[in-house]
Amino acid sequence: MRNIVFSPRMGLLVVPVLLELWGPAASAQDLAPLTDVSVYPNPAHIRATVQVPAVPGMETATVTLTDALGATVFEQPVSLTEAGGTAEVPLLGRAPGLYRVQVRAGEQRVARTLKVE
Repeated sequence: MRNIVFSPRMGLLVVPVLLELWGPAASAQDLAPLTDVSVYPNPAHIRATVQVPAVPGMETATVTLTDALGATVFEQPVSLTEAGGTAEVPLLGRAPGLYRVQVRAGEQRVARTLKVE
């Protein structure tokens, strides 16, 4: 049997790998529901619709719209059913540009870019 010697530099790389291997694993399937979030129309003028898919074990999600500076300009809770949920994001009076739409359900998050014209 060979002895393996770890230098402090190697320890920085080994510990996270071991924690990942021994820690609770999140499979791609666990993270999949929110990858199906859709924002339409895009680009938008008056309002945008955010379609949130059903997320197993979650009854609500939060839809947040932030501007280019990262300031929250709109936030709305969305009730989730077996079919998911929908949020209408009002855009009247918003400056044209790119905005970030973030959907949060428990520990899961996903973001989409929305162009307002």
